[in-house]
Amino acid sequence: MYDVTPGAVYWQLRDAGGTKKRNDHRRYLPWRVKAEHTHARPATMLRFLSRREQGETLPEAKDRMLTKWLAEVKEADVVVCYRREQGPNPASPNGGFYYSKRRPSDGDNLIRVDDGEADDTSKVPLPSTPRTV
Repeated sequence: MYDVTPGAVYWQLRDAGGTKKRNDHRRYLPWRVKAEHTHARPATMLRFLSRREQGETLPEAKDRMLTKWLAEVKEADVVVCYRREQGPNPASPNGGFYYSKRRPSDGDNLIRVDDGEADDTSKVPLPSTPRTV
């Protein structure tokens, strides 16, 4: 009707404060994640954690899932890593995300941005993750 694109309408609404502010999850998801990896459990849990830390109230079920997952990660002494070409593994049936044993250089970080591992020896399951044979 007005010969404008949806993008142009969005930008006008955003500039006028008429759009919902999107959370920035780059602290926990700094990688450029393939579309098929976006719903992997580690990615989902990292987004929940980011939302919680940004002051958003999570639904009770999601909050419980996150709390349980954080305890599992701590118990297993692992960090979350991501490699676009990583194949299926215990952390993600579609690949991409995987758990790697924590190193002293990881400190208290939950993720390791540059894993530098070329083999599969560092890819470990969480205690509650079923192992595949």
